[in-house]
Amino acid sequence: MKQLTGSMPIAALPSSTAASSKKELLETIEWLQREGAATETNLKLLTAIVESILWSEESCTRFLQCGFDAAIELFDITSQNWEIEQARSSPHNPKNWDRYKLLEKTPHQ
Repeated sequence: MKQLTGSMPIAALPSSTAASSKKELLETIEWLQREGAATETNLKLLTAIVESILWSEESCTRFLQCGFDAAIELFDITSQNWEIEQARSSPHNPKNWDRYKLLEKTPHQ
């Protein structure tokens, strides 16, 4: 039996398109503001994430792993009413993204 959720549909999330990364980041911040989630803490964390990516390869890998864990959790919640094959093959599924596949092959500490 399929469960009903009150979670946000994937269509409501900022899309990952071919738009420039800077534009995408600004759109995400604007989206957070509209949704009331652009708190001081969240914006400081976003800044720390961006800075950590530039700091070292290890920081970048740890950030990616954390980000993919969160993205997979969100996808699993928002797609729980989908058919299994539809969810597995969806381009919205982070496990289908090339960067995730590369990260999976990298040994984690």
